[in-house]
Parts: sequence; C-alpha cells; structure tokens
Amino acid sequence: GGCGAVTAVSVPPSQFAAALQFKKELQHGIALFNLKPKKGLDYLRATSHVEWSAEGVAAFLRGTEGLDKAMVGDYMGEHHEFNRAVLYAFVDSLDFTGMHFDDGIRHFLAGFRLPGEAQKIDRMMEKFAARFCECNPAIFQSADTAYVLAYSLIMLNTDAHSAQIKAKMTADEFVRNNRGINGADDLPTDFLRTLYERIVRNEIKMKDEADGAPLGATSGRRRKEALYAVEVAKSVQRSQEAFKAHAAKRAVPYLSSSHAQTVVPMFQQLWAPLLAGLSVFVEEADRARREGAE
Repeated sequence: GGCGAVTAVSVPPSQFAAALQFKKELQHGIALFNLKPKKGLDYLRATSHVEWSAEGVAAFLRGTEGLDKAMVGDYMGEHHEFNRAVLYAFVDSLDFTGMHFDDGIRHFLAGFRLPGEAQKIDRMMEKFAARFCECNPAIFQSADTAYVLAYSLIMLNTDAHSAQIKAKMTADEFVRNNRGINGADDLPTDFLRTLYERIVRNEIKMKDEADGAPLGATSGRRRKEALYAVEVAKSVQRSQEAFKAHAAKRAVPYLSSSHAQTVVPMFQQLWAPLLAGLSVFVEEADRARREGAE
C-alpha cells in the first residue's frame, strides 16, 4: 500500500544525535559480528544493543537484519556452555507445529547456515529433532528418528542438487536407506516418497550466494579492514532498505527542529555524498563553459 499519514513532531537536536549514534553503534556491531561473532556481541552488549542472556542473544540473532548467516551458525555451534544455551533458546523460539518435516528443516535453517564441523552440525540437528518432535509429538516414535531422517534429507538434498554427482539417488534407494529408523519399525513408504519428491523438486538452500568481493589479493590486517568496510557498506544499505520498507507500511512522523545544532550530525553524514554530487555539476558547468568559449 501507499505511505500513511505524515505528522510533524518537533524534537531537540540531542535526540537526532542520539538516534544517529544508536544506528551507527548497531551497524558497527553487526560489521564486527560478521568478522568475529564474539567480538561483535561483546561490543553490542557494551553499547546496550543486546540483552545479555541466552534468550536475549538468540532473539537478537533471529531478528537482526544484516547478520552473516554463516557466522550466526558458527557462533551457535560452538561448544561453550553459553553458545549452546543460545542455540537451544534459538531453536526453542521456533514453532514447527503442523509443518511437513522438510519445511521444518527449511524453517530451522532460514536464520543461519550449518557450520563445516561435524560436531557442531551434530549438536544443531539433535536440538532440531528434539524441538520438532516436541511440536509434533505424533509423527515419530522418538527424537532419534527425526535426527536420523534430518541427516538423511540433507544428504539427499546434496545428492539431488549437486552438479558434481551424476548418478542421482532414486526414490526406492531413499526409502531403502531409511528402513527401520522409527524405533524398530519402518516409516510409512508414502511418507518417505513424499519427502523425497519435495526435496528433489525444491532444494533446501544450505549456503548463501557468494558475495564475490575482490579481496583475494589482500591479506592480514588490510584484508580485515577491507572486509570491515564492505560489511559496514552492506549494513548501511540493508538499514536503508529496511527503513524504506518500514516507512511504506505505516504512518511515519515528520521530525522538525528549529535548533541550528540539529544540522551538525546530519551534515557529518551528508557532506561526502553532497560534495561528490555537487562536484559533478561544477565539472559539467566548467566543461560547458570551456566548450562555449572555444
């Protein structure tokens, strides 16, 4: 829909500056997190952007735009007690009630990427299986069944959608591979065949598209600085897009101020793009004048 009604609200310059500072701290924290999760969270904790509890950090990881999903996965997969508590709180905040099993996995993996280490993946899949069975108690005999089947689906997903694997697993092979995993019993063949078709037809996205940043030539500190600059730029862009989308959905107050000091933080943000834009016009005018004189 269109924009809502616009109302004018007068605010003091200190409020503009505080809002700007809040936004800059958050963007800085996100950029730090995307390079080193613990460092980013320590900074965000120090600047009061995240409530320091397992539930608070989990809510931040789930609800914050711009976090690198691979880094979220790495952080939650760590063996430290607090990281594990964050993982559990994260998964417990997900509701799998009434979902197809493959949709449960998709929902589970929507907020992060599975890390590379087998032990980390194991902890995550174990917790997913327990939570899925908690939400859907009548489907499997135990969480062990959901755990084994989840691994089986991820293997099928890789098999079905990897260009390197030429001889693809058939539905019959998938059913045969999962015999006897429901306690001592078999899962219904129709249930397994449906899962097979759903995975083959619709890939579970296991990794983000590569960002293709030309940073291969740099190393050490310079590479980290370049990565940080890229992360800040991406964070700013995401914030702008989120702000535009948010503004389009609701009535947004128009902030006005008669204080000259209000301009200071705004000008600090705008001087570089303004100078760049004005320079283009000055150069165009100079060139036109020179061409006219010739």
